[in-house]
Amino acid sequence: MSRRRKLVVVGLLVLALGGAAGGIAAWEWYFRIKPLTGQVQASAERSRRLMGLAAQEASAIKDVDVRLTRLLNLADTQMQSSWKPDGRATLASAAATLRSAEAAQLNDHARLSGWISISELSRQADDLAAAGDACDGATKAMLAIDDPARRCEYVMGIANELQYIKGKLAAAALLDQAGPWTPSIDDVSRRRQAVVSFASALFNLDDYLAGQRMLQKESDAAWRSETLTQLASLAGRDDSRGSFASYAPQRTETKMAARGDGDFHAVGAEQKIQGQPYFGRQLGYREVFQSNLRSNTVVDTPATRPAR
Repeated sequence: MSRRRKLVVVGLLVLALGGAAGGIAAWEWYFRIKPLTGQVQASAERSRRLMGLAAQEASAIKDVDVRLTRLLNLADTQMQSSWKPDGRATLASAAATLRSAEAAQLNDHARLSGWISISELSRQADDLAAAGDACDGATKAMLAIDDPARRCEYVMGIANELQYIKGKLAAAALLDQAGPWTPSIDDVSRRRQAVVSFASALFNLDDYLAGQRMLQKESDAAWRSETLTQLASLAGRDDSRGSFASYAPQRTETKMAARGDGDFHAVGAEQKIQGQPYFGRQLGYREVFQSNLRSNTVVDTPATRPAR
């Protein structure tokens, strides 16, 4: 019997057994069935469910660096697709990874960046409570670093995220707390780079007394006056190209913002200027984890640390 005749017979039987209305519905159902295939059929809901399963499997990856990186990238993809509840669940797995004993296998840079990345992505997911917890995790991890000079490397990145979650006062408090750590940086040029970066961030947060206290960590009053004069010039016009060659390496750095909102230490790669001080390691998700198989960090050993 041909396929066409079989369909006719099936249709007549359905009509006879189920009545007209039921038979028509069953007939429509029959013709809507698609042949099975080894390729996944397009469906937004199917994509969402599969992405959630991918996150579940990622949480079982043994290599903690690969696991954390994969979870953060999956959470970012879920957020880009407006699947915020799913993204929150994936970020919770990433946070659990950083709270686990296995997190000790990560170097300080990867661990701190992981917390800051969770905070950034949690803000996108409208989960400020999780973002606050992540900021607390980053701060706690930084304070656990014994060497104050190494702690200074992470102050700007954490303080920048703090201003979004807990406000300008919290960011300024962390920067101010870092002042007594700066004398531990042995290299004079690098120490002054840190002091000016922290002070500039404090000025951008409108805490001028704390910014002045930061500069006073250096005993040379003439240097402090000249530095403040140059910072005033930079704040006066957006296209200013100041030179801080007396204490900072001559290299291209991201321009510090002269305003209190948004990132207080960076306003875009297209606005780089020569000699402008910036101290510290990038901790943001896009700089460290995005589209990577592993975190974009180096093994934290004396040989790879910046000069103190």
